[in-house]
Amino acid sequence: MNLNFSFYSVLKNEDAPPYSGGNLLAVADGLGGSGSAIHAIDRAKHPDIRGEIQQSAFGDFVSTSAVLTRYVDELAAPMADGKDDTSALWASRIVIARCVYALTEGEFLNADLHSEKVREKLADFISAGLRGAARQFELKKGKYDGQLLLPTTLAFIRYTETKRTVIAETLWAGDSRCYALTREGLKLLSLDDEDSSGSITNLFYADSAKTVLHYIRHELSKPCVLFTASDGVFDPFVPHEHLGVEHTLLSAVKEGGSAEELARLLKEFYDGIRGDDATMAFAAFGFDDYADMRKELAKRTERILAVRQNQFELQSALEAVSCNEEDVSHYVVSRTRDRYGHIVSVLADAAASGRADIAVTPEVKKIVGDAIKNFTESTAKERKKNRERLMVMFDNHVKTHLELVSSYILTAAPIDFKENNDLARAVSDMKTYSEEYIAALDTEALTAREKRLNLDTEKFHRGISEKVAFYRNRFDDLWKDKTSDSKMRESVKRILRVWEDTDVALQYKWSLSNVSVLPETDRAFAFEIAACIGECREVKRLLQEKYSAADASHRLFLRAWAYVFNYLKNNPAFISELINPEIVRRFGLNVSDDAFASESGVNVRDRIMSELQEKKEEIVPGIVRALADDYDKVSLIDGQYNATRLEAYRAYYRMKANPDQRVKAFEKSLAALESEYTDMVNNEKDYA
Repeated sequence: MNLNFSFYSVLKNEDAPPYSGGNLLAVADGLGGSGSAIHAIDRAKHPDIRGEIQQSAFGDFVSTSAVLTRYVDELAAPMADGKDDTSALWASRIVIARCVYALTEGEFLNADLHSEKVREKLADFISAGLRGAARQFELKKGKYDGQLLLPTTLAFIRYTETKRTVIAETLWAGDSRCYALTREGLKLLSLDDEDSSGSITNLFYADSAKTVLHYIRHELSKPCVLFTASDGVFDPFVPHEHLGVEHTLLSAVKEGGSAEELARLLKEFYDGIRGDDATMAFAAFGFDDYADMRKELAKRTERILAVRQNQFELQSALEAVSCNEEDVSHYVVSRTRDRYGHIVSVLADAAASGRADIAVTPEVKKIVGDAIKNFTESTAKERKKNRERLMVMFDNHVKTHLELVSSYILTAAPIDFKENNDLARAVSDMKTYSEEYIAALDTEALTAREKRLNLDTEKFHRGISEKVAFYRNRFDDLWKDKTSDSKMRESVKRILRVWEDTDVALQYKWSLSNVSVLPETDRAFAFEIAACIGECREVKRLLQEKYSAADASHRLFLRAWAYVFNYLKNNPAFISELINPEIVRRFGLNVSDDAFASESGVNVRDRIMSELQEKKEEIVPGIVRALADDYDKVSLIDGQYNATRLEAYRAYYRMKANPDQRVKAFEKSLAALESEYTDMVNNEKDYA
């Protein structure tokens, strides 16, 4: 069963799409710093940029593989899309394409890569494409120190399977890596070309006199996994990058159910990090299927998950206890003062509603309780008097505020309609049809889908335009060639017409026809277009259904409202049940808000906030102390602090209260685990 895959998490688009096929795994990472120069190609001077790239960078290819042809086309596409690109983008794509060709079809197909002379020739063959492209387009390196012309890393594994083992020939230049994963754990198969400062000391670039392709040969027992990865895969986990990579990979293996799903999970994880391009080419050996791979790696998975969890739990404690108490508390104290208004707003609501929280200190509870009591007593009598005179004002306004009255009824406190079943049913219908109307107008997901489809349509239109241009040029060439076969001309003409018709069908969302006329290599693209058209029509149908449902619900709502409004006009006493501060303010009646304040009203809250603001210097130390004393509890105000720094604060007091002797033992075991990751290289004699 094929468990091979590759994925590319794109951020800067400087890595090349990785390669996993045949007996080769390869990645290349264009260097974003030294390769940051922008190459602006003069379109007037180079009208056929795709053809010139093909000739200058890949002109010595003699490929018969459709797979390789498609891969090279994929690599060349962003270089010839009319946009200015970085030196890094061009470099990674040229280098990996030449590497893949050389080892799958070219003169190095079965070459002895252990030979230093062979590797020198291979490195020179790969570099030739960089030099060719630089000459053809007169590319120049950047004007700043450290910028190079077309710089990139390269790492690849050529593997050979035997009955019980996998022979992995590991080659690299730069800091992209090769790994193996077995039941015993992750093994690093390559060594980064870096100096003590982290600068890369060996790589591919156009002006390089000599790039060294390092070589190590490993023989691994089955079952096992091999993969190559750019630095975006492991850099996020420094200083424990190997543990981070193994944890990420094994977690995804455990969660996934197929190679495709595993690739998706890994890509989604690195998409979420957004730190750098992350590419991986992956191949598994000796497993019956995905379930067997998950089973074989299960023991190691549980160990690494436990180690990683232990690391998460102890790391914050280690960082926290290394600080002094004043430094630890300084951030929380200053942040509590800076965000005091937001913090007490949350605490006022919690205290007023009786909700328990560690930050609702005794001081806060007392202030809130006193404010509610005093405010309630001072407004109760005035509130009653003003309700009586508002009856007349409300009666006058209800006739000119139909929309407000109807919307308010839908949100008012429940009213007993038992004596009037028709009225109860009408109010119920209003609520039902209002909810249906709102639900019908919720088209956000569909419109987002429609927007995505519009982008897909534009992409397909560009692809069709390329097809039309290609076959039109092909037809013109055949027409000019008087010796050409007339049947061939007619065939090309039919294909051209199908693509032109397809473009029209895409524009008007018609069904495709005559797809069978297209060559086999074109049909997959046509089927993608057909699927897009079908989805566009389906989204349009669903939107129309939504709008029709909204219209129907609105008509039914108005019919129910007409009955309710007629009842209000004929029963003024009913209005008194609706009067409260909210409806009065929404109607814009010119009456003092204090006349309608209540324990849960907005003005009670204002009074509470005023009292809390006056007691700031008394309350802040209590909040800070509560966060330290109850270090294992979550508070409603946690969101007002930086999560990492708040956890460090709590971890400090957690460790002070419960000294954890596991920390040193864990550091020792972690160091031992990290040393295991490099054993495959350090203990390997066949290293050149």
